[in-house]
Amino acid sequence: MLAYAFDALKASDHKDIQVERFDNIHNMFASLLCRGISTQLKQGLYKEYREELEDLSTVRGKINMPGTIRSRMQRKCTVACEFDELSENNLLNQIVKTTAFLLIRHPNLNGEYKAELKKEMLYFAEVDLIDPKTIRWKDIQIQRNSRNYRLLLAICWLITEGLLLTTEKGQYHLAALVDSQKMEDLYERFLRQYYIQEYEPYIPGFYVRDEWMDWQTDEDKTDDDKTGLLPRMHTDVTITYGKKVLIMDAKYYTENLQEHKGVRSVHS
Repeated sequence: MLAYAFDALKASDHKDIQVERFDNIHNMFASLLCRGISTQLKQGLYKEYREELEDLSTVRGKINMPGTIRSRMQRKCTVACEFDELSENNLLNQIVKTTAFLLIRHPNLNGEYKAELKKEMLYFAEVDLIDPKTIRWKDIQIQRNSRNYRLLLAICWLITEGLLLTTEKGQYHLAALVDSQKMEDLYERFLRQYYIQEYEPYIPGFYVRDEWMDWQTDEDKTDDDKTGLLPRMHTDVTITYGKKVLIMDAKYYTENLQEHKGVRSVHS
């Protein structure tokens, strides 16, 4: 679902993929993360400019006067310099490395996946580990040159937010994975992208979108203030094929049934 939702499926990505069985959800997440990291390593790790302060023998960037005076007082023949340096030690790579180590340390992870993740972490030697509880997912900005991290970060988000797994009666439960509203949005995006990628390229005239629909009000009416009181109509999925239009309304609930006054029933 994430692969479709984040536009990650390409023909070349899955033409050689075979069925892979997993003993538990930890191995499945590890396999996804290994493939995502491997792909990103081939393209190169994302780098950002970071401000560095260092005592150097020659001037680089701007001179930091308080640091330079302190060095002179200590009889050091160095100059304190402030400069920008392109670094792999940024938030995106820190999240990936932290997530990988969360899986590596998990007792349910098979040895083959631990070995693969450890091998890939050798390329993250200059990247710091962070506390996963401090990650502010809503504030993460995906730039044009870091757009390849979108699906990889989605997998990390699932692991760090949902891999606090508990087992009840032999079933795994993703504890506090995500609230219903986020899952509703993800599910709607998944449905749209599924039809966009699986049908649009192969059926001429087949078009998928979500759209805002206008109310059909009286054209002769001059007072338009009352139309502002009407709810805005936004479709989840609108499929157009020739003169035919299909509007799909997506529903996502955390529970299959609802309960009212002790009576369980299907959601209305």
